[in-house]
Amino acid sequence: MIEKVNKEEIISVMEIISDAKRLLKTQSSQWQNNYPNEEIMLNDINCGNLFGIYQDNLLIGIESLIIGEDENYKEITLGKWIKKPSQKDLVIHRIAVRNIYHNKKIGDQLIKFAIDYAKRKKIHSIKVDTHKKNIAMQKILLDNNFSFRGIIYLKREEEDNQRLAYELTI
Repeated sequence: MIEKVNKEEIISVMEIISDAKRLLKTQSSQWQNNYPNEEIMLNDINCGNLFGIYQDNLLIGIESLIIGEDENYKEITLGKWIKKPSQKDLVIHRIAVRNIYHNKKIGDQLIKFAIDYAKRKKIHSIKVDTHKKNIAMQKILLDNNFSFRGIIYLKREEEDNQRLAYELTI
């Protein structure tokens, strides 16, 4: 079951984020500079953008689904978007899964939910980015028919702000 996460679940959300940060630290500098933090995750919840996947009433994975243009996606190098970034995009951010649920296709389920969500909202372009060393996320995106579109650079302060950009058009 996937549904919106509420404020009372912030401790579970941050446990999942902590799991993800520990894993990512073994691969890259992604998510190592106080990002995402509790304030960001609460903002996602308060804006109605944070969705969670539940198993036996336990929150096991999360994703932020944001409708609108992402400032980070305005400039792309070594490629181009299929559809120019706009207020009609669905942008996926902050996908994370509890460690004990890795390799169980939870990320795939979250991506499939995002695609269905976009269809319900009549959105025709889904955009997402990931670190070049985050091979698991790249595989999930490619397995779900996203195409590599180029390189973007995050606007926030980060040791390595280069990201691989992907898009799926519906």
